[in-house]
Amino acid sequence: MKSQSGHMNPSKNLPTRISLLQRAQSGSDHPDWDELLQYYEPFIRRFLISMGIPTSDVDDVCQQVLSRLWQELVNYRRDAEHARFRTWLARLIRNVAINDYHKRKRAQRVGGVHLEGSDEIARGSNDLEQRVESEWQRHVVRLALERMNRIFSGNAVEVFLRSTEGETSEVIGKSLGMSVPSVYVLKNRVKKRLAREVKLLREQLEFPDTSL
Repeated sequence: MKSQSGHMNPSKNLPTRISLLQRAQSGSDHPDWDELLQYYEPFIRRFLISMGIPTSDVDDVCQQVLSRLWQELVNYRRDAEHARFRTWLARLIRNVAINDYHKRKRAQRVGGVHLEGSDEIARGSNDLEQRVESEWQRHVVRLALERMNRIFSGNAVEVFLRSTEGETSEVIGKSLGMSVPSVYVLKNRVKKRLAREVKLLREQLEFPDTSL
């Protein structure tokens, strides 16, 4: 059961960041890897698109990335001498994308196949870490907003989203048949819970060496 006040607690059974990522690192075949994929696969797909991978190739390249991630995650170590996890992941994504690009380039030369996309994929990017951080922040917020739709009923999430788009409480209240104080209450409840869910997601999905 859920309510506009959001009193249910869907996060109480979430695994900790240690259980989810460390068990995935073990290389064993277990449900934690599948759960990790549910969160990271959409992120990887969006990052590939941001790199300029053609839409027609995204599925294939994404599967290559996931295969490499499965093979190499066990070797990642969280300490000061190694890259932060998302930096490490971004480099893995880029390396797979570049290798795939060159493979398709060779096929183009041999078979005369037209290669979509840009040589920029092969050149990589100097702002890789900044880009992966920005995309990750957006991804976590998307995940948290999905939870908001399950936690809150009625107009609560709509009220919050419309307020973030710059609509005044008066306009929102008038269009939804609500009082201005009610709009304020719902907006603040969703905002507070959203911040909490973002924090929970980051604890679940990120290694401790990831800073805010």
